[in-house]
Amino acid sequence: MSAYQDSEHADPTAADLSALWNRARKMSGYGDDRLAAVESLLEYNPNHARAKSLLAILLANRDSTKNRSRSLSLAREAISLRPEDAALKVAFARLCGDSESALEEKRSTLRAALAQDPGCLEASVMLLSSGQSVDEAVYEDITGRISDDNVQLHYELGAYFRKRDLARCRHHYRLVVRVMKGKIEAGAVDRKGLCSKASFWLATVEKGGEIAVDRCPREYVIGLYKGFAPTFDDTLVEKLHYRTPQLLREALAKGTNGGVPPVEGDAPEEMEYDRILDLGCGTGLSGERFRGLLSPGGSFLGVDLSPEMLVKAKERGCYTSTYCNDIETCFDVGAISSTAPFDLIIACDVFVYLGNLDKVFDGVKRSLSGNGTFAFSVELLDEDAKYNYVCHSAARFSHKQEYIRQLAADYGLEVVQQSKCVLRKNAGADVIGLLTVLR
Repeated sequence: MSAYQDSEHADPTAADLSALWNRARKMSGYGDDRLAAVESLLEYNPNHARAKSLLAILLANRDSTKNRSRSLSLAREAISLRPEDAALKVAFARLCGDSESALEEKRSTLRAALAQDPGCLEASVMLLSSGQSVDEAVYEDITGRISDDNVQLHYELGAYFRKRDLARCRHHYRLVVRVMKGKIEAGAVDRKGLCSKASFWLATVEKGGEIAVDRCPREYVIGLYKGFAPTFDDTLVEKLHYRTPQLLREALAKGTNGGVPPVEGDAPEEMEYDRILDLGCGTGLSGERFRGLLSPGGSFLGVDLSPEMLVKAKERGCYTSTYCNDIETCFDVGAISSTAPFDLIIACDVFVYLGNLDKVFDGVKRSLSGNGTFAFSVELLDEDAKYNYVCHSAARFSHKQEYIRQLAADYGLEVVQQSKCVLRKNAGADVIGLLTVLR
């Protein structure tokens, strides 16, 4: 039922529809209220071009895979309704994918937008960013016209130059951080999180970990696995020789056997657990390895930030329940907190997206049973490094062994097993990790 479909309201007037459009346009985010406002407007005025374009954007950001074809169709319809509106062409270009055919359509649409509005900076930046090589003339034109306050476009330029020109990349990210910090100090709200995102990516291109960041942006992790989920298992296991779940289970067996490793070729004597929580469960590779430790009738919960990865995990059938949530905050989610205390909490290859592990350790400490065990992996940072954790150019964190030991002590957890090992390959080289079992 639309906002006007009830017994007390007649069809909306032009003024009503104008008010509804202004309301939808000014709302932030991609939530149900905004979607309902736009759909209600289009029900009464199906030829409202900008509302169609906004609906396309809302649908794409809610579930880009499921709604992709409909979003593109709506955006094209919007352009056909108002072909003179360059902004609609720019909006369509933002929805185009990265395939060769999609890129060509994106570029031609942006060129058409610039033909109508040569001063459209957004179209210029997007056209530059869609090319493989830097068009110096276009870039010079952009830098001559763009103001420092246009942080969204500076952020996009930083992203474009990240793998092309580190000096330019740093320049644009530093500008975003400087301007946004000033705005935040003045009381403005950074609704898009541009300051934290720019700080994070700046940290990946600065040397020596001099830029302090505590975690990867949530949007980055979600976006990364949106496209990676279908091929994740094959890439990780077959190409990168990923072994963390297997190695962590062996470390757990050794830790719970008083430090005695299982005899080669023999099945280790392992404990069973009534309640297990898998932090950053992904597609369930870790769940598949650990579900044999679950007691009959027990609960095995999987938590991950990526909806697409959880679809794969559910297909595996490892978990009794899965939850789409951030591992820093999941401990207070009703269904998870009501299952606690957990006898075993595991985290395989997920702390690469977090630098500061205090929030996770706090949640783990509150959620473990009295005799509970916490087993996890980190990528290892040299002990002579200046900081406890560093975000590297690959946008992954590594941690010092001493930092892990200090966290354990701070939260009253005992280190019962800790060992260095090769977690996987990266660009043909071994990735050295640290396996830790705490109780």
